[in-house]
Amino acid sequence: MRVRDEFLSVAAHELRTPLTSLKLQLQLLFRQLRQPGPLDAERLERGVETCERQTTRLTKLVDSLLDVARLSSGRMELQLEDVELGELVRELARRFEVEAQAAGVRLEVDAPEPMTGRWDRLRLEQVLTNLMSNALKYGHGAPVDVRVRGDAERARVEVQDRGIGIAPEDAARVFDRFERAVSSRHYGGLGLGLFITRQLVEAHGGHIFLESRPGGGTTFIVHLPRAGPPLMDTP
Repeated sequence: MRVRDEFLSVAAHELRTPLTSLKLQLQLLFRQLRQPGPLDAERLERGVETCERQTTRLTKLVDSLLDVARLSSGRMELQLEDVELGELVRELARRFEVEAQAAGVRLEVDAPEPMTGRWDRLRLEQVLTNLMSNALKYGHGAPVDVRVRGDAERARVEVQDRGIGIAPEDAARVFDRFERAVSSRHYGGLGLGLFITRQLVEAHGGHIFLESRPGGGTTFIVHLPRAGPPLMDTP
């Protein structure tokens, strides 16, 4: 009950922050539109871009809450297709280029051989995005490495940062719903990313674990069967 109440408090704060920013920005835009004289197009464009960023943030927060509801009720369905894991990782790394550069982080991908499996591309993308985003967030500006390996039966992805690390007593519970290994006052987010990540990996018949020590960085390791989830009809 205590953890749930803390989560609700964090969720309310996380949702209120972009809503407040969005409301203020819309009020500014409204005043600009009512002012006499010619409109400042560049200023209006900056305002609209700010609104778009905040609505995108809100959408991600709501999507996380909906994913938890679907996973808890067993309503999460996978759309399986052939996915080349190395290609997907490189594509996501390109999407993170701007964020990595802004944080002064070198983001490297090591995927020497094709590693194709029967997976849900969008959900696997969600797993990798969560792990790479966390590595940039908690890595304190140090390099982040993403490695893809495997054999004929299963694929392995490692996402390694060199940041704050995770204490041994927190290593298992960070994958639980509503749990956090860091203070919500210092790091934003709902604390649901790793819970959703674990559920999606396990839905594919795989498993996820971490290797870490405080101050020594963290490596998240994902194993996925290349044949896809067991005992599941594929499209």
